[in-house]
Amino acid sequence: MRKTKKARWAADLSLSPPSSSSSSSGSSGDIVEKDGDDRLTELPDIIRLHILAQLPLQDAIRTGILSSRWRSLWRHRWPHPAVLDLSPHTVAASADDFVAGVDRFLSARGRGRRIDTLFVALSPGRRYDADIKRWIEYAASCSVEDLRLVVSPSSLAGTSARPGRRLRRQERAAVSSVFFHSVCECSNLTRLALSGLRLWSPSANIKRLSYLEVLDLHSAHVTDAALRRVVAACPLLRSLDLRLCRKLRRIVITANSRLTSLTIVDCPRAMEVTVSAPDLRCFRYSGNYLTSYSFDSPKRLKEVCMSSGSPPSCLPPSNWVKTLGGLSNIKVLTLCSLSLQYIAIEGGNATRECNNFRNLRELQLLMGMMTVDNLTNIYTFFRICKCPRLEKLFIELPTTMNDPYVENYLMVPKEEPPEVDFEYLKIIKINNFNGHRNEMQLVRFLLGKAGVLEPLMVITSKDFMVEEYINTVDGCCDSLHFLQSQLSRFTKASVNAQIILSDRDDNKFIPTHWEVYSKV
Repeated sequence: MRKTKKARWAADLSLSPPSSSSSSSGSSGDIVEKDGDDRLTELPDIIRLHILAQLPLQDAIRTGILSSRWRSLWRHRWPHPAVLDLSPHTVAASADDFVAGVDRFLSARGRGRRIDTLFVALSPGRRYDADIKRWIEYAASCSVEDLRLVVSPSSLAGTSARPGRRLRRQERAAVSSVFFHSVCECSNLTRLALSGLRLWSPSANIKRLSYLEVLDLHSAHVTDAALRRVVAACPLLRSLDLRLCRKLRRIVITANSRLTSLTIVDCPRAMEVTVSAPDLRCFRYSGNYLTSYSFDSPKRLKEVCMSSGSPPSCLPPSNWVKTLGGLSNIKVLTLCSLSLQYIAIEGGNATRECNNFRNLRELQLLMGMMTVDNLTNIYTFFRICKCPRLEKLFIELPTTMNDPYVENYLMVPKEEPPEVDFEYLKIIKINNFNGHRNEMQLVRFLLGKAGVLEPLMVITSKDFMVEEYINTVDGCCDSLHFLQSQLSRFTKASVNAQIILSDRDDNKFIPTHWEVYSKV
Protein backbone atom coordinates (compact mmCIF):
# COMPACT_ATOMS: atom_id res chain seq x y z
CA MET A 1 0.00 0.00 0.00
CA ARG A 2 1.48 3.35 -1.02
CA LYS A 3 2.31 5.57 1.94
CA THR A 4 1.32 8.71 0.11
CA LYS A 5 -2.14 7.26 -0.41
CA LYS A 6 -2.51 6.64 3.29
CA ALA A 7 -1.47 10.19 3.99
CA ARG A 8 -4.13 11.47 1.61
CA TRP A 9 -6.85 9.29 3.10
CA ALA A 10 -5.92 10.53 6.59
CA ALA A 11 -5.53 14.13 5.54
CA ASP A 12 -6.81 16.91 7.77
CA LEU A 13 -10.08 17.95 6.17
CA SER A 14 -10.92 20.73 8.60
CA LEU A 15 -12.41 23.76 6.93
CA SER A 16 -11.64 27.33 7.74
CA PRO A 17 -14.30 29.19 9.75
CA PRO A 18 -16.32 31.92 8.11
CA SER A 19 -14.30 35.00 7.28
CA SER A 20 -14.40 37.94 9.63
CA SER A 21 -15.97 40.08 6.93
CA SER A 22 -18.93 37.78 6.63
CA SER A 23 -19.31 37.35 10.39
CA SER A 24 -19.16 41.07 11.03
CA SER A 25 -21.64 42.00 8.35
CA GLY A 26 -24.49 41.68 10.78
CA SER A 27 -26.67 39.12 12.51
CA SER A 28 -27.99 36.09 10.65
CA GLY A 29 -31.35 37.75 10.26
CA ASP A 30 -29.76 40.76 8.56
CA ILE A 31 -27.93 38.77 5.84
CA VAL A 32 -28.88 40.14 2.43
CA GLU A 33 -27.92 39.15 -1.10
CA LYS A 34 -24.84 41.06 -2.23
CA ASP A 35 -22.30 40.51 -5.02
CA GLY A 36 -24.21 37.45 -6.25
CA ASP A 37 -24.06 35.58 -2.89
CA ASP A 38 -27.23 34.28 -1.33
CA ARG A 39 -28.16 33.60 2.27
CA LEU A 40 -27.55 29.85 1.92
CA THR A 41 -24.01 30.42 0.69
CA GLU A 42 -23.30 32.80 3.56
CA LEU A 43 -24.06 30.13 6.14
CA PRO A 44 -21.08 28.80 8.12
CA ASP A 45 -19.33 25.81 6.58
CA ILE A 46 -20.40 23.48 9.39
CA ILE A 47 -24.07 24.17 8.65
CA ARG A 48 -23.64 23.79 4.91
CA LEU A 49 -21.83 20.49 5.46
CA HIS A 50 -24.73 19.32 7.61
CA ILE A 51 -27.11 20.18 4.74
CA LEU A 52 -24.98 18.24 2.27
CA ALA A 53 -24.94 15.22 4.60
CA GLN A 54 -28.72 14.99 4.26
CA LEU A 55 -28.58 14.78 0.45
CA PRO A 56 -27.97 11.78 -1.83
CA LEU A 57 -24.50 11.77 -3.35
CA GLN A 58 -25.56 12.94 -6.81
CA ASP A 59 -27.58 15.84 -5.43
CA ALA A 60 -24.70 16.82 -3.15
CA ILE A 61 -22.33 16.88 -6.14
CA ARG A 62 -24.73 19.08 -8.12
CA THR A 63 -24.52 21.81 -5.48
CA GLY A 64 -21.06 22.58 -6.86
CA ILE A 65 -22.64 24.70 -9.61
CA LEU A 66 -24.11 27.16 -7.10
CA SER A 67 -20.88 29.12 -6.55
CA SER A 68 -17.15 28.73 -5.98
CA ARG A 69 -17.76 28.33 -2.25
CA TRP A 70 -19.89 25.23 -2.92
CA ARG A 71 -17.51 23.68 -5.44
CA SER A 72 -16.06 20.39 -4.11
CA LEU A 73 -17.54 21.06 -0.67
CA TRP A 74 -19.49 17.82 -0.99
CA ARG A 75 -16.22 15.88 -0.65
CA HIS A 76 -15.96 17.01 2.97
CA ARG A 77 -19.56 16.45 4.08
CA TRP A 78 -18.41 13.65 6.37
CA PRO A 79 -15.78 14.17 9.12
CA HIS A 80 -13.68 11.41 7.52
CA PRO A 81 -12.58 10.73 3.91
CA ALA A 82 -15.58 9.32 2.03
CA VAL A 83 -14.12 9.01 -1.48
CA LEU A 84 -11.76 6.01 -1.40
CA ASP A 85 -9.47 5.20 -4.34
CA LEU A 86 -7.69 1.89 -3.72
CA SER A 87 -5.27 0.80 -6.43
CA PRO A 88 -1.80 -0.80 -6.59
CA HIS A 89 0.92 1.86 -6.54
CA THR A 90 3.19 -0.15 -8.88
CA VAL A 91 2.63 -2.78 -11.54
CA ALA A 92 5.19 -4.99 -9.82
CA ALA A 93 3.29 -5.05 -6.51
CA SER A 94 2.00 -8.55 -5.81
CA ALA A 95 -1.74 -9.11 -5.71
CA ASP A 96 -1.51 -10.72 -2.26
CA ASP A 97 0.29 -7.71 -0.81
CA PHE A 98 -2.29 -5.37 -2.32
CA VAL A 99 -5.22 -7.34 -0.91
CA ALA A 100 -3.58 -7.40 2.52
CA GLY A 101 -3.02 -3.64 2.32
CA VAL A 102 -6.64 -2.96 1.45
CA ASP A 103 -7.84 -5.16 4.30
CA ARG A 104 -5.57 -3.36 6.78
CA PHE A 105 -6.77 0.04 5.62
CA LEU A 106 -10.48 -0.85 5.80
CA SER A 107 -10.01 -2.48 9.19
CA ALA A 108 -8.31 0.62 10.55
CA ARG A 109 -11.01 2.83 9.07
CA GLY A 110 -13.74 0.92 10.85
CA ARG A 111 -17.26 -0.03 9.86
CA GLY A 112 -20.26 2.26 9.70
CA ARG A 113 -18.37 5.35 8.52
CA ARG A 114 -20.08 6.63 5.38
CA ILE A 115 -18.56 6.02 1.95
CA ASP A 116 -19.68 8.11 -1.01
CA THR A 117 -17.43 6.44 -3.61
CA LEU A 118 -15.34 3.28 -3.39
CA PHE A 119 -13.02 2.57 -6.32
CA VAL A 120 -10.91 -0.60 -6.27
CA ALA A 121 -8.50 -1.38 -9.12
CA LEU A 122 -7.24 -4.96 -9.16
CA SER A 123 -4.24 -6.46 -10.89
CA PRO A 124 -5.06 -9.45 -13.13
CA GLY A 125 -3.55 -12.88 -12.64
CA ARG A 126 -5.48 -14.31 -9.68
CA ARG A 127 -9.04 -14.78 -8.42
CA TYR A 128 -10.47 -12.18 -6.03
CA ASP A 129 -13.92 -13.70 -5.43
CA ALA A 130 -13.67 -13.91 -1.62
CA ASP A 131 -11.88 -10.55 -1.41
CA ILE A 132 -14.48 -8.77 -3.52
CA LYS A 133 -17.30 -10.27 -1.46
CA ARG A 134 -15.61 -9.11 1.75
CA TRP A 135 -15.07 -5.57 0.42
CA ILE A 136 -18.63 -5.32 -0.85
CA GLU A 137 -19.92 -6.34 2.57
CA TYR A 138 -17.77 -3.63 4.13
CA ALA A 139 -19.02 -1.05 1.61
CA ALA A 140 -22.61 -2.05 2.36
CA SER A 141 -22.02 -1.46 6.09
CA CYS A 142 -20.84 2.06 5.20
CA SER A 143 -23.88 2.85 2.99
CA VAL A 144 -21.78 3.23 -0.17
CA GLU A 145 -23.52 5.05 -3.03
CA ASP A 146 -20.96 4.71 -5.84
CA LEU A 147 -19.10 1.38 -6.21
CA ARG A 148 -16.50 0.71 -8.92
CA LEU A 149 -14.53 -2.54 -9.21
CA VAL A 150 -11.99 -2.78 -12.03
CA VAL A 151 -9.59 -5.46 -13.24
CA SER A 152 -7.44 -3.52 -15.66
CA PRO A 153 -7.54 -5.05 -19.20
CA SER A 154 -4.33 -3.26 -20.21
CA SER A 155 -2.07 -5.90 -18.63
CA LEU A 156 -4.06 -9.13 -18.79
CA ALA A 157 -1.69 -11.94 -17.90
CA GLY A 158 1.23 -9.64 -18.59
CA THR A 159 0.49 -9.57 -22.33
CA SER A 160 0.45 -6.59 -24.65
CA ALA A 161 -2.47 -7.77 -26.77
CA ARG A 162 -5.34 -5.46 -27.49
CA PRO A 163 -8.05 -5.24 -24.79
CA GLY A 164 -10.73 -6.77 -26.98
CA ARG A 165 -8.85 -9.98 -27.73
CA ARG A 166 -10.11 -13.43 -26.78
CA LEU A 167 -8.81 -14.66 -23.40
CA ARG A 168 -6.71 -17.79 -23.14
CA ARG A 169 -8.01 -20.69 -21.05
CA GLN A 170 -5.75 -19.94 -18.06
CA GLU A 171 -6.75 -16.29 -18.19
CA ARG A 172 -10.45 -17.14 -18.22
CA ALA A 173 -9.88 -19.33 -15.17
CA ALA A 174 -8.42 -16.30 -13.35
CA VAL A 175 -11.41 -14.05 -14.04
CA SER A 176 -12.92 -13.03 -10.73
CA SER A 177 -16.64 -13.24 -10.10
CA VAL A 178 -19.12 -10.85 -8.56
CA PHE A 179 -22.39 -12.32 -7.29
CA PHE A 180 -25.16 -9.83 -7.83
CA HIS A 181 -26.94 -10.80 -4.62
CA SER A 182 -23.84 -9.58 -2.73
CA VAL A 183 -24.04 -6.21 -4.49
CA CYS A 184 -27.72 -6.01 -3.57
CA GLU A 185 -26.71 -5.72 0.09
CA CYS A 186 -25.57 -2.18 -0.77
CA SER A 187 -29.08 -0.82 -0.40
CA ASN A 188 -28.06 2.85 -0.96
CA LEU A 189 -26.14 2.17 -4.17
CA THR A 190 -26.89 4.64 -6.98
CA ARG A 191 -24.01 3.79 -9.34
CA LEU A 192 -22.26 0.48 -10.05
CA ALA A 193 -19.34 -0.02 -12.44
CA LEU A 194 -17.72 -3.43 -13.05
CA SER A 195 -14.83 -4.00 -15.45
CA GLY A 196 -13.02 -7.25 -16.26
CA LEU A 197 -15.20 -9.27 -13.88
CA ARG A 198 -17.74 -12.05 -14.24
CA LEU A 199 -21.21 -11.01 -13.09
CA TRP A 200 -23.32 -13.87 -11.75
CA SER A 201 -27.06 -13.67 -11.28
CA PRO A 202 -28.10 -17.32 -10.85
CA SER A 203 -31.53 -16.66 -9.38
CA ALA A 204 -34.46 -14.65 -10.67
CA ASN A 205 -35.56 -14.02 -7.07
CA ILE A 206 -32.80 -11.59 -6.17
CA LYS A 207 -33.05 -8.60 -3.91
CA ARG A 208 -33.71 -5.35 -5.70
CA LEU A 209 -31.34 -2.43 -5.91
CA SER A 210 -34.07 0.12 -5.33
CA TYR A 211 -31.88 3.22 -5.82
CA LEU A 212 -29.44 2.17 -8.56
CA GLU A 213 -29.52 4.69 -11.41
CA VAL A 214 -26.31 4.03 -13.37
CA LEU A 215 -24.88 0.62 -14.35
CA ASP A 216 -21.61 0.31 -16.32
CA LEU A 217 -20.37 -3.13 -17.43
CA HIS A 218 -17.02 -3.00 -19.26
CA SER A 219 -15.22 -6.16 -20.40
CA ALA A 220 -17.64 -7.97 -18.13
CA HIS A 221 -18.51 -11.65 -18.47
CA VAL A 222 -22.29 -11.43 -18.39
CA THR A 223 -24.85 -13.57 -20.21
CA ASP A 224 -28.13 -12.48 -21.78
CA ALA A 225 -30.14 -14.03 -18.95
CA ALA A 226 -28.00 -12.49 -16.22
CA LEU A 227 -28.30 -9.05 -17.80
CA ARG A 228 -32.10 -9.34 -17.97
CA ARG A 229 -32.29 -10.30 -14.28
CA VAL A 230 -29.97 -7.51 -13.22
CA VAL A 231 -31.87 -4.84 -15.15
CA ALA A 232 -35.19 -6.14 -13.83
CA ALA A 233 -33.83 -5.79 -10.28
CA CYS A 234 -33.09 -2.08 -10.79
CA PRO A 235 -36.46 -0.28 -11.11
CA LEU A 236 -34.89 3.21 -11.11
CA LEU A 237 -32.13 2.44 -13.63
CA ARG A 238 -31.77 5.37 -16.04
CA SER A 239 -28.37 4.71 -17.69
CA LEU A 240 -26.97 1.37 -18.92
CA ASP A 241 -23.49 1.21 -20.51
CA LEU A 242 -22.26 -2.10 -22.02
CA ARG A 243 -18.76 -2.27 -23.51
CA LEU A 244 -16.71 -5.28 -24.66
CA CYS A 245 -19.20 -7.73 -23.16
CA ARG A 246 -18.36 -10.74 -25.32
CA LYS A 247 -21.06 -13.12 -24.12
CA LEU A 248 -24.01 -10.90 -25.01
CA ARG A 249 -25.98 -12.02 -28.06
CA ARG A 250 -29.55 -10.83 -27.61
CA ILE A 251 -29.74 -7.71 -25.50
CA VAL A 252 -33.28 -7.43 -24.17
CA ILE A 253 -34.43 -4.58 -21.93
CA THR A 254 -38.05 -5.04 -20.94
CA ALA A 255 -40.51 -3.25 -18.69
CA ASN A 256 -38.04 -0.59 -17.60
CA SER A 257 -39.95 2.64 -17.25
CA ARG A 258 -37.02 4.84 -16.14
CA LEU A 259 -34.23 3.96 -18.60
CA THR A 260 -33.25 7.06 -20.58
CA SER A 261 -29.81 6.12 -21.96
CA LEU A 262 -28.48 2.87 -23.48
CA THR A 263 -24.90 2.55 -24.77
CA ILE A 264 -23.54 -0.59 -26.45
CA VAL A 265 -19.92 -0.57 -27.66
CA ASP A 266 -17.91 -3.42 -29.20
CA CYS A 267 -19.97 -6.40 -28.03
CA PRO A 268 -18.87 -8.61 -30.96
CA ARG A 269 -21.40 -11.45 -30.58
CA ALA A 270 -24.43 -9.21 -30.23
CA MET A 271 -27.07 -9.91 -32.89
CA GLU A 272 -30.23 -8.23 -31.64
CA VAL A 273 -31.29 -5.44 -29.34
CA THR A 274 -34.85 -5.15 -28.06
CA VAL A 275 -35.76 -2.25 -25.81
CA SER A 276 -39.07 -1.72 -24.08
CA ALA A 277 -38.43 1.54 -22.25
CA PRO A 278 -40.90 4.34 -22.97
CA ASP A 279 -38.59 7.02 -21.55
CA LEU A 280 -35.52 6.04 -23.62
CA ARG A 281 -34.06 9.22 -25.09
CA CYS A 282 -30.51 8.24 -26.04
CA PHE A 283 -29.29 5.12 -27.91
CA ARG A 284 -25.60 4.87 -28.78
CA TYR A 285 -24.20 1.87 -30.60
CA SER A 286 -20.73 1.10 -31.96
CA GLY A 287 -19.74 -2.28 -33.34
CA ASN A 288 -20.82 -4.83 -35.92
CA TYR A 289 -24.24 -4.22 -37.40
CA LEU A 290 -27.10 -6.06 -35.71
CA THR A 291 -29.73 -8.02 -37.61
CA SER A 292 -32.56 -6.55 -35.55
CA TYR A 293 -33.18 -3.27 -33.78
CA SER A 294 -36.47 -2.98 -31.91
CA PHE A 295 -37.71 0.00 -29.89
CA ASP A 296 -41.22 0.22 -28.57
CA SER A 297 -41.14 4.04 -28.61
CA PRO A 298 -38.75 5.15 -31.41
CA LYS A 299 -40.45 8.51 -31.80
CA ARG A 300 -39.33 9.48 -28.28
CA LEU A 301 -35.63 9.02 -29.03
CA LYS A 302 -33.72 12.32 -29.14
CA GLU A 303 -30.12 11.11 -29.62
CA VAL A 304 -28.92 8.15 -31.72
CA CYS A 305 -25.39 7.10 -32.65
CA MET A 306 -24.75 4.26 -35.13
CA SER A 307 -21.11 3.47 -35.81
CA SER A 308 -19.32 0.53 -37.39
CA GLY A 309 -15.55 0.73 -37.44
CA SER A 310 -14.82 -1.22 -40.62
CA PRO A 311 -16.97 -2.22 -43.61
CA PRO A 312 -17.70 -5.95 -44.05
CA SER A 313 -17.16 -7.76 -47.32
CA CYS A 314 -20.93 -7.68 -47.86
CA LEU A 315 -23.74 -5.89 -46.06
CA PRO A 316 -25.42 -8.18 -43.50
CA PRO A 317 -29.23 -8.24 -43.44
CA SER A 318 -30.58 -5.66 -41.02
CA ASN A 319 -33.75 -3.71 -40.32
CA TRP A 320 -31.70 -0.62 -39.50
CA VAL A 321 -33.12 1.60 -42.28
CA LYS A 322 -36.69 0.86 -41.18
CA THR A 323 -35.73 1.61 -37.58
CA LEU A 324 -34.04 4.84 -38.67
CA GLY A 325 -37.24 5.92 -40.38
CA GLY A 326 -39.11 5.79 -37.08
CA LEU A 327 -36.87 8.41 -35.47
CA SER A 328 -39.07 11.30 -36.50
CA ASN A 329 -38.24 13.42 -33.43
CA ILE A 330 -34.50 12.82 -33.39
CA LYS A 331 -32.37 15.89 -32.57
CA VAL A 332 -28.80 14.49 -32.59
CA LEU A 333 -27.78 11.78 -35.07
CA THR A 334 -24.42 10.12 -35.77
CA LEU A 335 -24.08 7.78 -38.75
CA CYS A 336 -21.10 5.88 -40.12
CA SER A 337 -20.37 5.35 -43.82
CA LEU A 338 -21.92 1.88 -43.59
CA SER A 339 -25.23 3.41 -42.46
CA LEU A 340 -25.14 5.72 -45.47
CA GLN A 341 -24.51 2.70 -47.70
CA TYR A 342 -27.56 0.92 -46.25
CA ILE A 343 -29.71 3.97 -47.03
CA ALA A 344 -28.37 4.25 -50.58
CA ILE A 345 -28.98 0.55 -51.31
CA GLU A 346 -32.52 0.65 -49.92
CA GLY A 347 -33.32 3.38 -52.42
CA GLY A 348 -37.10 3.71 -52.72
CA ASN A 349 -37.71 1.99 -49.39
CA ALA A 350 -35.38 4.47 -47.70
CA THR A 351 -37.25 7.34 -49.35
CA ARG A 352 -40.48 6.16 -47.71
CA GLU A 353 -38.88 5.43 -44.34
CA CYS A 354 -36.48 8.36 -43.87
CA ASN A 355 -38.07 11.27 -45.67
CA ASN A 356 -38.37 13.64 -42.74
CA PHE A 357 -36.00 14.48 -39.90
CA ARG A 358 -37.80 17.73 -39.18
CA ASN A 359 -36.35 18.10 -35.66
CA LEU A 360 -32.74 17.12 -36.43
CA ARG A 361 -30.33 19.79 -35.15
CA GLU A 362 -26.95 18.02 -35.19
CA LEU A 363 -25.59 15.45 -37.66
CA GLN A 364 -22.25 13.69 -37.53
CA LEU A 365 -20.95 11.51 -40.38
CA LEU A 366 -18.13 9.03 -39.68
CA MET A 367 -16.53 8.15 -43.00
CA GLY A 368 -14.47 4.96 -43.04
CA MET A 369 -13.49 5.79 -46.62
CA MET A 370 -14.04 8.74 -48.94
CA THR A 371 -14.32 7.20 -52.39
CA VAL A 372 -16.64 8.31 -55.17
CA ASP A 373 -19.25 5.88 -53.83
CA ASN A 374 -18.97 7.36 -50.35
CA LEU A 375 -19.50 10.87 -51.67
CA THR A 376 -22.49 9.62 -53.63
CA ASN A 377 -23.92 8.06 -50.47
CA ILE A 378 -23.65 11.41 -48.67
CA TYR A 379 -25.49 13.10 -51.51
CA THR A 380 -28.13 10.35 -51.45
CA PHE A 381 -28.66 10.80 -47.71
CA PHE A 382 -29.34 14.52 -48.06
CA ARG A 383 -31.59 13.89 -51.06
CA ILE A 384 -33.68 11.26 -49.23
CA CYS A 385 -33.54 12.40 -45.61
CA LYS A 386 -34.90 15.90 -45.33
CA CYS A 387 -33.22 17.86 -42.54
CA PRO A 388 -34.85 21.31 -42.73
CA ARG A 389 -33.71 22.44 -39.25
CA LEU A 390 -30.12 21.16 -39.30
CA GLU A 391 -27.81 23.56 -37.43
CA LYS A 392 -24.53 21.65 -36.92
CA LEU A 393 -22.72 19.23 -39.24
CA PHE A 394 -19.60 17.28 -38.23
CA ILE A 395 -17.74 15.06 -40.70
CA GLU A 396 -14.92 12.68 -39.70
CA LEU A 397 -12.89 11.74 -42.76
CA PRO A 398 -10.61 8.65 -42.83
CA THR A 399 -7.64 8.85 -40.48
CA THR A 400 -5.33 6.93 -42.80
CA MET A 401 -4.55 6.96 -46.48
CA ASN A 402 -3.76 3.22 -46.56
CA ASP A 403 -6.96 2.55 -48.44
CA PRO A 404 -7.47 0.13 -51.35
CA TYR A 405 -9.70 2.73 -52.99
CA VAL A 406 -7.28 5.61 -52.62
CA GLU A 407 -6.83 5.90 -56.40
CA ASN A 408 -10.49 6.87 -56.70
CA TYR A 409 -9.78 10.13 -54.91
CA LEU A 410 -8.64 11.73 -58.18
CA MET A 411 -11.78 10.77 -60.09
CA VAL A 412 -14.49 13.38 -60.63
CA PRO A 413 -17.73 11.99 -59.13
CA LYS A 414 -20.49 11.40 -61.65
CA GLU A 415 -23.24 11.93 -59.10
CA GLU A 416 -24.62 15.46 -59.18
CA PRO A 417 -25.08 17.20 -55.81
CA PRO A 418 -28.67 17.19 -54.57
CA GLU A 419 -30.90 20.26 -54.83
CA VAL A 420 -31.28 20.98 -51.11
CA ASP A 421 -30.94 24.09 -49.00
CA PHE A 422 -29.57 24.18 -45.48
CA GLU A 423 -31.48 27.19 -44.23
CA TYR A 424 -30.38 26.87 -40.58
CA LEU A 425 -26.93 25.30 -40.92
CA LYS A 426 -24.53 27.57 -39.01
CA ILE A 427 -21.58 25.34 -38.10
CA ILE A 428 -19.65 22.82 -40.22
CA LYS A 429 -16.55 21.03 -38.98
CA ILE A 430 -14.51 18.58 -41.07
CA ASN A 431 -11.69 16.53 -39.49
CA ASN A 432 -8.76 14.72 -41.18
CA PHE A 433 -9.00 16.80 -44.35
CA ASN A 434 -6.43 16.08 -47.09
CA GLY A 435 -7.67 18.24 -49.95
CA HIS A 436 -8.44 15.31 -52.25
CA ARG A 437 -10.93 15.69 -55.05
CA ASN A 438 -13.91 14.08 -53.35
CA GLU A 439 -13.33 16.05 -50.17
CA MET A 440 -13.10 19.31 -52.13
CA GLN A 441 -16.32 18.47 -53.96
CA LEU A 442 -18.06 17.93 -50.63
CA VAL A 443 -16.86 21.30 -49.29
CA ARG A 444 -17.97 23.03 -52.50
CA PHE A 445 -21.44 21.48 -52.13
CA LEU A 446 -21.84 22.50 -48.48
CA LEU A 447 -20.61 26.06 -48.99
CA GLY A 448 -23.04 26.53 -51.86
CA LYS A 449 -26.07 25.29 -49.91
CA ALA A 450 -25.64 26.70 -46.37
CA GLY A 451 -27.20 30.16 -46.52
CA VAL A 452 -26.51 31.19 -42.91
CA LEU A 453 -23.21 29.41 -42.40
CA GLU A 454 -20.75 31.15 -40.09
CA PRO A 455 -17.63 29.03 -39.45
CA LEU A 456 -16.51 26.19 -41.69
CA MET A 457 -13.75 24.57 -39.67
CA VAL A 458 -11.38 22.37 -41.67
CA ILE A 459 -8.84 20.37 -39.66
CA THR A 460 -6.18 18.72 -41.79
CA SER A 461 -4.89 15.21 -41.16
CA LYS A 462 -1.57 14.56 -39.46
CA ASP A 463 0.01 13.46 -42.76
CA PHE A 464 -1.47 16.28 -44.83
CA MET A 465 0.56 17.03 -47.95
CA VAL A 466 -0.33 18.44 -51.35
CA GLU A 467 2.70 17.50 -53.44
CA GLU A 468 0.49 16.74 -56.42
CA TYR A 469 -0.55 20.40 -56.52
CA ILE A 470 2.70 22.11 -55.53
CA ASN A 471 4.17 22.15 -59.04
CA THR A 472 1.13 23.95 -60.44
CA VAL A 473 1.77 27.08 -58.37
CA ASP A 474 5.14 28.76 -58.64
CA GLY A 475 6.73 29.50 -55.33
CA CYS A 476 4.03 27.77 -53.26
CA CYS A 477 5.60 25.67 -50.53
CA ASP A 478 3.10 26.11 -47.71
CA SER A 479 0.50 23.34 -47.94
CA LEU A 480 -2.00 25.07 -45.65
CA HIS A 481 -1.69 28.35 -47.51
CA PHE A 482 -2.21 26.62 -50.83
CA LEU A 483 -5.27 24.72 -49.57
CA GLN A 484 -6.72 27.93 -48.10
CA SER A 485 -6.42 29.60 -51.47
CA GLN A 486 -8.19 26.70 -53.17
CA LEU A 487 -11.07 26.67 -50.68
CA SER A 488 -11.52 30.45 -50.85
CA ARG A 489 -12.41 30.18 -54.55
CA PHE A 490 -15.60 28.26 -53.86
CA THR A 491 -18.92 30.11 -54.10
CA LYS A 492 -20.45 30.77 -50.68
CA ALA A 493 -24.21 30.95 -50.16
CA SER A 494 -23.67 32.79 -46.85
CA VAL A 495 -22.13 36.25 -46.74
CA ASN A 496 -20.95 35.47 -43.19
CA ALA A 497 -19.23 32.21 -44.06
CA GLN A 498 -15.66 32.03 -42.79
CA ILE A 499 -13.32 29.18 -43.68
CA ILE A 500 -11.03 28.36 -40.76
CA LEU A 501 -8.22 26.03 -41.82
CA SER A 502 -5.88 24.54 -39.22
CA ASP A 503 -3.55 21.60 -38.70
CA ARG A 504 -4.69 21.18 -35.08
CA ASP A 505 -8.07 20.98 -33.41
CA ASP A 506 -8.78 23.50 -30.64
CA ASN A 507 -11.94 21.54 -29.69
CA LYS A 508 -14.02 24.70 -29.83
CA PHE A 509 -16.80 22.73 -31.50
CA ILE A 510 -17.24 19.14 -30.31
CA PRO A 511 -19.95 16.73 -31.53
CA THR A 512 -22.28 15.24 -28.94
CA HIS A 513 -21.15 11.65 -29.56
CA TRP A 514 -17.41 12.24 -29.79
CA GLU A 515 -16.65 9.79 -26.95
CA VAL A 516 -18.77 6.95 -28.28
CA TYR A 517 -17.91 6.14 -31.86
CA SER A 518 -15.14 3.77 -32.90
CA LYS A 519 -12.13 5.21 -34.66
CA VAL A 520 -12.52 4.73 -38.38
